[in-house]
Amino acid sequence: MGAWGQGSFENDEAMDWVAELETYADDGLLINALNSAIDQAEDYPEAPDCCIALAAAEVIAALLGKPADDCPNEVDAWIQERPAPSSSLIAKARQAAEVVLSNSELKDLWTESDALETWQASVEDLLSRLPY
Repeated sequence: MGAWGQGSFENDEAMDWVAELETYADDGLLINALNSAIDQAEDYPEAPDCCIALAAAEVIAALLGKPADDCPNEVDAWIQERPAPSSSLIAKARQAAEVVLSNSELKDLWTESDALETWQASVEDLLSRLPY
């Protein structure tokens, strides 16, 4: 049975990605995850890519010292001894989250549920933790 909730880490795609993140020593996986959603912005970003992009954006927020309440221990461990993210990486995280929130398969899936407002509030909270 898969996990599915309104938080950025409350789905299988995000948690599988977090497990993969643990094997990376650089920002490559973060950048790829964010670019995946951004590159599909003109089309229709698919739900799995959106889930992963939101998780990556949450890692950026955690690197800024503003982790989500449900930030996994694996992310807390990964960010230790890492430098703060660059302004361009923060901007990329914001852009990816904005793409997911505005027009994506993930948003449409939440629109079809009774929890759209809760999910939107979760993404807006993430955006509030990513400065301009």
